[in-house]
Amino acid sequence: MTGNKTKGFTLFYALLVASLALAIGASIYDLTLREIDLSGDATQSQYAVYMADSGAECALYWDNKCTTTGCNSVNSAFATSSASTATPANAGFLCRGVDITASASSWSVAAIGNAATTTFTILGVTFHNQTPCSVIYVAKVGNPAQTTVTAHGYNTCAAGAVQLERVFQVSY
Repeated sequence: MTGNKTKGFTLFYALLVASLALAIGASIYDLTLREIDLSGDATQSQYAVYMADSGAECALYWDNKCTTTGCNSVNSAFATSSASTATPANAGFLCRGVDITASASSWSVAAIGNAATTTFTILGVTFHNQTPCSVIYVAKVGNPAQTTVTAHGYNTCAAGAVQLERVFQVSY
């Protein structure tokens, strides 16, 4: 009679162990998927950080170079007031090997009185069908000019894509 009470006990333990193994496997699979997503987000964030840094460094370089060396008779790469809004086209201000003043779509100046903001865009290297970019604002106010460089870096400039933005700001 005792044999009948233990019938199916082995099957119960086998189902219990199988359920436990399945639960552990599903948890590991879920963690793996989350880590892959997080890794992809971190990579995209780095693209944005590098573009923001690249844009800020380019603006700082040209602002410093033109202040100290004159940049071909232009004493500032960026407008300082409404009287100095015109930076010569194709002035040779290179960022990533491209003249940032060559295209009206990537270079613009907004000036009022003794303040001006120059805006320009630089593009990164296309990688996996996405092109990161940076939009840089160089604001100069007063005499002597106080300068604020704000560089917005994006992991992609494509419309409709998931876009991450990172911003660097330098004031001096």
